[in-house]
Amino acid sequence: MIRLLTLRSLNLLSVTFSVAFAVVGPSMEIQAQTLSTIPLPLQATHDANTFRVTFEPPREGKPDDTAEGASRSIGCAGECMIPLVPAISPRLTATPYPTFFVYIPQSTTETVFFALLDENEVTHYQAKIPIANRSGILSVKLPDTLPPLEVDKTYQWAFVMVGEQGLRPGDPSVRGEVRRVQLADGVMSQIESKTWVERAALYGKHGIWYDTLASLAQARQQQPSNSTLIATWQDLLNSVGLEAIATQPLLP
Repeated sequence: MIRLLTLRSLNLLSVTFSVAFAVVGPSMEIQAQTLSTIPLPLQATHDANTFRVTFEPPREGKPDDTAEGASRSIGCAGECMIPLVPAISPRLTATPYPTFFVYIPQSTTETVFFALLDENEVTHYQAKIPIANRSGILSVKLPDTLPPLEVDKTYQWAFVMVGEQGLRPGDPSVRGEVRRVQLADGVMSQIESKTWVERAALYGKHGIWYDTLASLAQARQQQPSNSTLIATWQDLLNSVGLEAIATQPLLP
C-alpha cells in the first residue's frame, strides 16, 4: 500500500507542502546502509593524536534561520530528534553518496523513515530503518546502487519516527538539505590518499560538513575506545552547537 507524506508537514512554520514522499509499505521495507556496512579501507592510526578536526564554514555560508528550529523535531513532546548539521547553509558534500546523521532519543519507536528528494521534488531515495527502541546517533549512507547526487544540485532530506499506526503527518520529524560540490582534482586526490581522520580534517578545512562528519565517524567505528577520537568527535560537535548530543553513542 502506498501512502503520501507531505514534506511541508515536516516544516516548523506550516502544515502542508507541495512535495509528497511516496512511503514504502511494511511489506516493501527497505534497509538503509549504515556505517557498519561500509567498507573501511583505511585505518585511523596515531595520526589521530596529531590532528584536530575543525569545520570552517564555506565562504558563501550564511546563518540558517531554520537550523536552530530543526534542532528540535516537529511533533515531539520531551526529548526530540536532532539532526547533526551546523546552523549555517549551504551544507555541502563532495561525494556522490553522502552519509546523513541524526540523534534518536529513547522512545518506544521501532522504525525511522528516511527520504531524500531532488530539486524536481522527485524521491531520490527512501528507507525504513529498524531501531529496536535504541537511542543514539543513527547514520544512513546512500547506497552506491543509486544514481549519484548531481554536482551543484541541492537535495532535501527528512527523518521521521514512525508510530505504531504507520507513517503519519504528525510523527516526530526533522529535515534538512545537502548540496553536492566538486572539489579540484588535486584536492580530491589528496583527500583519498589519507586516513579517515586526515580526511575529516581536510574536508573540514574546505567547508564540506557531511564528509567531515562521516570521515570522523568512520575512524570512530574502527577504534570505538580511542579516547583521542572520542574527544575529537565531541570537540567537532561542540564547535557547531551540538554539545547536547556530543557524548551520545554511534549506533551500529
